[in-house]
Amino acid sequence: MKDEESNVGRVIHVSEKAGGDRLVVLLIGDMEQEIAWSGPSPVEGDVFLVSLREPLRILRKIGSSQPGAWNVETDAMRWRRRNRRGQTRMEALWQRHHIRRAVREYFDGEGFIEIDAPLLVRGTTPDATIQSFAVDDRYLVTSSEYQIKRLEVAGFDRIYTLAHNYRRADGEGPYRNPEFTMLEWARVGQSLADIESDAEQVVWRAHRELGGTGKIVVNDHEVDVTPPWDRLTVIEAVARFVGTRLADFSLASITAALATAGVDIRETWKGDVHFLFSLLLDHIQPHLGVPRPVFLQDWPAFETSSTREKPGQPVAERSELFIGGIEISDGFPSLTDPARQAQAFARQQERRARAGTASVDVDTTYLEALRAGLPEGAGMALGFDRLVMVLTDRTDIKSVLPFAWDEV
Repeated sequence: MKDEESNVGRVIHVSEKAGGDRLVVLLIGDMEQEIAWSGPSPVEGDVFLVSLREPLRILRKIGSSQPGAWNVETDAMRWRRRNRRGQTRMEALWQRHHIRRAVREYFDGEGFIEIDAPLLVRGTTPDATIQSFAVDDRYLVTSSEYQIKRLEVAGFDRIYTLAHNYRRADGEGPYRNPEFTMLEWARVGQSLADIESDAEQVVWRAHRELGGTGKIVVNDHEVDVTPPWDRLTVIEAVARFVGTRLADFSLASITAALATAGVDIRETWKGDVHFLFSLLLDHIQPHLGVPRPVFLQDWPAFETSSTREKPGQPVAERSELFIGGIEISDGFPSLTDPARQAQAFARQQERRARAGTASVDVDTTYLEALRAGLPEGAGMALGFDRLVMVLTDRTDIKSVLPFAWDEV
């Protein structure tokens, strides 16, 4: 016979009533339940199997704390403690579970194969803005892009990974954790527009899986996630949110735009086009993806090392998704030219040297795969933790993780 449907409840408070009766507060999941208690008195920290049928009924004791070890500040309450909005991390982790299921259902329905990405690799990205963790003669993986592309060379045409990635923290912030989950996917023979459509459908289906009907709240902004979404070029976004049009992505143009935006530029920054562009992006980012998600397209070519440039323009074919001012994903058509990829890697190593950052070992196996012939296509990397944040109205990445970096 099937066991009676039950759940686990922990005693968090015991109080005496007149006549010797007791009231016991049980924490079941992240909800408190007060029940009248007869028989031997439990103590705080005791764990019971509880029938879910009405009325609530204790089945049997299944655990207890060591004397004096239990209190409401203990580690076990970390996931059940409510924030100022009344939310718990336990609730977020169940929502995360449902979002993950919706993601996999979408890609499986599109004929993709999910690949288990390696966590340790011999060669890493030399991107000057990304710092890898070195482990002996390998690195913790920062992205599964290179492994996905090697599989494309091998004949796989629709691939996705949902894997842990690792990057040394680039400053503190509510959207960063050195260990994070990335959703990455690629389609051979298809365009960046197809990949953008995937992103729209993934977010929409995850939103629907949570019972959503179109509107979410992100950083107190209401955002309509009903597809299709908006598209803006970087130049159009600067014109809209700064009030000036970039003639190009030269140092002079970016400096002029920052002046119009009223952003102070320190003397030591004035010759660094990469840093000044990041300041300009920081200025417009809070406006991106409100009141609808937006794909920001046509980036300066110096801001990417793995995509191609538009013919005759110093502009990279790249698309970043923003929802409610938060960057969610980054996508681009595949760079298939091994010589240009090697040159891009070399430029990034030079940037690292100028910044006083140690060089890294690049993924030479990936470069060899390019020489064997990477077919045309496009791919995207989407921050899964950030997606959970925006779909559940959370304000920091820690609140949607089972264990944050400082909790293990």
